[in-house]
Amino acid sequence: MGDRLRTCRNPRIWILALTGGILFAAFDRCGYMLKEYGSIWAVAENPWHRTIFHRILLRAPVSVLAVLLLFLLTDWLLEQKEEGGFARAWERFTSRRRWFFVMWLLYFVSFLPAFLGGYPGIFAADAPNQIGWTFSGWLTAHHPLLHTGILCGIFSAARALGLSDQTAAAVYTLLQMTALSWIFAFVSRFLQKERTPVWMQAGTVLYLCLFPFHGMMAVYTTKDTIFSGIFVLCVIQIFWMCEDPEGYFEGWTRILRGGACFLLLFLFRNNGFHTLLLCIPFLLMALRPYWKKLLLLSFGLFLLYQVYNDPFLKLLQAEPGNSREAYSVVMQTLGRVYAAGGDIRPEEMEVIRPVMAEETLAQYVPNLSDPIKNEFHTEAFEANKGEFLKTWLSIGWRNKKIYIDAFLCTTAAFWYPGTSEEYLEFVCFDIEKGNSAYPHVSMEPVLPACYRYYSWIGTDAGFRRIPAVRELLSMGVYFWLMVYAGLYVIYRKAYGKLLWMLPFWTYMATSFLGPAALLRYAYPVMLGAPLLLFFCVETKESVF
Repeated sequence: MGDRLRTCRNPRIWILALTGGILFAAFDRCGYMLKEYGSIWAVAENPWHRTIFHRILLRAPVSVLAVLLLFLLTDWLLEQKEEGGFARAWERFTSRRRWFFVMWLLYFVSFLPAFLGGYPGIFAADAPNQIGWTFSGWLTAHHPLLHTGILCGIFSAARALGLSDQTAAAVYTLLQMTALSWIFAFVSRFLQKERTPVWMQAGTVLYLCLFPFHGMMAVYTTKDTIFSGIFVLCVIQIFWMCEDPEGYFEGWTRILRGGACFLLLFLFRNNGFHTLLLCIPFLLMALRPYWKKLLLLSFGLFLLYQVYNDPFLKLLQAEPGNSREAYSVVMQTLGRVYAAGGDIRPEEMEVIRPVMAEETLAQYVPNLSDPIKNEFHTEAFEANKGEFLKTWLSIGWRNKKIYIDAFLCTTAAFWYPGTSEEYLEFVCFDIEKGNSAYPHVSMEPVLPACYRYYSWIGTDAGFRRIPAVRELLSMGVYFWLMVYAGLYVIYRKAYGKLLWMLPFWTYMATSFLGPAALLRYAYPVMLGAPLLLFFCVETKESVF
């Protein structure tokens, strides 16, 4: 008790609790305003709730107290010694020779309810188009070519053997389940080798087995599933790099192993490269004694990325991805200004119109840029990019509040736990039914009870009606965990740990520029949640 009182007398804990409390109050109230009123700038008659600033101020005391208590709780967990029977039994279990394979099998089995409840898996989102476009003769890097190649290879082989598309989808899903369960087992082994507290090791196993979105993502044929697993492996690589740089950069084995993980990251998602690119300057500054090998690794990855985007695409006769994917913020802000009747001058409209006509801007949807993006004329934009962006900034200067609303509406589901946006539908898409080039897959549940459960979780989002469960399954809570972990290590003056968390921040920075806030985009952070907790309680520090 005396230690707790001394901690509470430390001004540092109050400063960080105040900072965190204001941040979380702002996330909560801004999200609430967007959900209820569609804008954070709505003005209420109640003087206590008149503006967003009043609302944040009223919520701040509760948030500050919550952050303070979380700091004290995390401190308490750090001080606990594990000497009980369960701890000893766990250590005996994890020290067995075949423990890794037992965990691999356990995680694979944990995916089976989702697989059998939605056989042959969630064949939706991009997968039908990836296969259909390719088999129709249009190969595009809009979706990662490696993932498209795996999908098309399995479907081509299945059709050549006279098997159905249903069987081909099941084969892909089982292979993906095998890969993801191996990654889960690797995470468990990592935590065990780092001698993480037993409660965290056991809790991670329960979380990875029972959290329903893990099973759903394991059977989801989008590239985001494997990307998320690779992302977690890359976070572990960066932890090893920062925690023991001398051992990591001695020789080339670990460097090449890390390079392979980083390479796969951008081969499975187009923004994987930018996630790494944003990390490199910070790593170079922190790991100055090893800058030569780190720079060589970075240069090698950059070279491979350039080869992939130019000579390799030409060799395969693949069409490069459309650069409009990077301009969702521009589209959404201009679309909202137009839809809201904001201040756009005639001469500015003349600059905008060749890229986005009035009919295109009128299709603005607050939480999704696709309606505008699909009509965005990239060639016209590239031909007059400087003038267009200058015009965009000028309009934004006069319509600041509308621009802020537009950005927050598109990203709200990432950072607001109370969102009512779509989560993860437990369905299959069978598009272009009369076209034999497209895959034709439908969901045929083997276990109807499991189908009803995952449909209730995903398609119906029924979990939102249950307090506590609603927050636990929300994307926003895992973003909050990421923010809390950063605040806690700053409070503990463990600044080197911020580097361990860096990929989470750079990935979310790139995701905030995307077309929507979907669960499959936030899944890397949700899957990496045990690592964020590990970084908080780990007693080691980065060595610079």
